[in-house]
Amino acid sequence: MIPRVYFVGTAGSGKSTLVNSFKEWLENNSYDAITVNLDPGAEFLPYTPDVDIRENVSLESVMQNYNLGPNGAQIVAADLIVQEAERIKELIDSYDSDYTLVDTPGQLELFAFRGSSTQLMTTLGEENNALLYLFDSILMKNPESYISSRFLAMSVMTRFYVPFLSIISKSDLLEPKEKERIERWDRNKNEILSDLREKTAEMNVQLSEAILGGSESLNILGESVFSSSETEDGLEEIYSFLQKLFYGSDDLEKR
Repeated sequence: MIPRVYFVGTAGSGKSTLVNSFKEWLENNSYDAITVNLDPGAEFLPYTPDVDIRENVSLESVMQNYNLGPNGAQIVAADLIVQEAERIKELIDSYDSDYTLVDTPGQLELFAFRGSSTQLMTTLGEENNALLYLFDSILMKNPESYISSRFLAMSVMTRFYVPFLSIISKSDLLEPKEKERIERWDRNKNEILSDLREKTAEMNVQLSEAILGGSESLNILGESVFSSSETEDGLEEIYSFLQKLFYGSDDLEKR
């Protein structure tokens, strides 16, 4: 079965852009990947999907057919997508490719926290899956949002229990000192608590420390890969992670 790589993250974290950039990187290195769009409300994509849920389930059609606003239609559409799962699987399996890059809905909660998503992933294939979780670099620059973002990622991780890679997207927007600070926080939870104490109320620090302690260690997600679609930073590291996971670190045959 062709490995399925799911790109997941909050709205605006750069999922579609990274799907496009990583596909181009693979092609430029003579590897192959197909793209799957699972966002029924996507108005623009930087790539042309090989498999596109909008052909059968679109946000606009759901709004019209069910007389719903955009938010209600997104929820209904998320459940309708499950009914298309077998068709999507057949389309994916019809390709001879090295990877399947799956672009998930912009609203994280629609994919990560509804039972329909686990059903969908099960139907598409329970084996050879990986989840790339994108952190918006802008939200990782201060300790408060860093902590909340990491715990949101852990809640997603516990929903799916598949190999997981943390990616800080749009890293070209970070200053060198900001990147160094995030790397330091990734390595040691005491570093993030120390910086948090310098700028926030004591009660917030105590709460954050209790949460971190209860989770054993912030490093449960591992250290992040800094990625930029503009500079192509991190794309080789993503490839190496997937190669080790699915192919035992051996490079694929050039196409």
